[in-house]
Amino acid sequence: EHKVYGIEFSTLGGRMARFEEACQVVTGLLNNEKTDFQGKHYQLTEAPLAPKPVQSPLPLLIGGGGEQKTLKIAAKYANEWNVWGTPEILAHKGAILNRYCDEIGRDPKTIKHSTQGMLVLTDDASVVERMRASGRPIIGGTGGQGGGVVERYSRAGVGQVIRSHFNPGGAGGGEKGQMDRFNSEVMAHFA
Repeated sequence: EHKVYGIEFSTLGGRMARFEEACQVVTGLLNNEKTDFQGKHYQLTEAPLAPKPVQSPLPLLIGGGGEQKTLKIAAKYANEWNVWGTPEILAHKGAILNRYCDEIGRDPKTIKHSTQGMLVLTDDASVVERMRASGRPIIGGTGGQGGGVVERYSRAGVGQVIRSHFNPGGAGGGEKGQMDRFNSEVMAHFA
């Protein structure tokens, strides 16, 4: 797609530099009547954005867990930060994000944390292990075990866990059965 549209793919460092400038441009457009920006990759002169979004401010979600660049960019610009990972990974990367916020004088509590995982609620431990082998984070096992995973995400600072629809086969009951079981067995622990 980069070739087809004539967009330079660049190196990872080049893409991250464009991404950081893009965050500045989007933030300016959302928050100002007219935006001026002179960067290496983007230049705007009295650029308008109209109509403005109804939600103000419109939150900027930054996804990714790169500890050297992405989390620094998220510390500067994100209203919400999202990354795939286990509760332990989210706790580790969240601590790094908080450190970057401290370095620039931003209250880390102003950034919401979210993640996603596959829902695999079943009493069959072999299904849970097979799904774990996929490498994706899962909320799996019995309802109580799934509730334990959600609780660990909460302790890691995650305020929203998004249920992924990547389940290749997954547990029984289909989509509706999994959600019904989640609502009755997992969420019941948090009511």
